[in-house]
Amino acid sequence: MNCLDLLAYIEKRPLMYLSEKNIKILESFITGYYLCEGLNDIPSQKDDIFREKFYYWLIEQFDFLQTTHTWRGLIEQIAKFENRDEFDCFFDYLRLFKENYGIVSTELELT
Repeated sequence: MNCLDLLAYIEKRPLMYLSEKNIKILESFITGYYLCEGLNDIPSQKDDIFREKFYYWLIEQFDFLQTTHTWRGLIEQIAKFENRDEFDCFFDYLRLFKENYGIVSTELELT
């Protein structure tokens, strides 16, 4: 399993993995995932595309974004502009990002 596959599970049942549907908690969860991966020398696969390209992809999609230090800051700006929930906004744009890069979750059979 990699981070993108895990995010698909979180999208389907967020309260199974997080204490609440909150973008800050999700960001902490993802950071913890990458920390665990690094500390245990687990080689990443598709993870790098999220870590390396999602932030820049968001900037390319929206010309009004102010540069922030994290993808979460960009999502917060987009959600505010679109008057949407940040958590749901993240997963909508993650889905579009994955489609843009032709990424399909191979391990998941979410029902």
